[in-house]
Amino acid sequence: MAELDDAYTVNVTEVAAFSADARVNQELMSTKDAVVHLNCYEPGQVTPMHKNPNEDEVLYIVEGSGEVTFEVKETLTINAGDLVCLPADQYHSIQAGPDGRMMLLYFMKPEYMSERRPGPKPFPAIKRLPGERG
Repeated sequence: MAELDDAYTVNVTEVAAFSADARVNQELMSTKDAVVHLNCYEPGQVTPMHKNPNEDEVLYIVEGSGEVTFEVKETLTINAGDLVCLPADQYHSIQAGPDGRMMLLYFMKPEYMSERRPGPKPFPAIKRLPGERG
């Protein structure tokens, strides 16, 4: 990554990485005020039910379609070009549609916290790239 005072670009389509095992999550940019991650999903792959207790999350759907499922709200359909606000402290999961890949960017505060919903872990959820922070 660039130094904090350097302007730089990242081409999302060039850095996109997919895995048949689980969705791929990679940090693209980080500053003192924001962090941007790219999630790449094969058809049907999922980010498990979780919440960000203290931070809102903003998603931008780059490619494909899917759904955001909430614990206590109606499911939200998401499509390429959508900008989505997920308010803090609400359990949600994200799933790519069955017919194609999905890529999304998500924007958070640095050092954000994520809490997984208690329960079994029925499938692998994430594949991190070498050197990626946990």
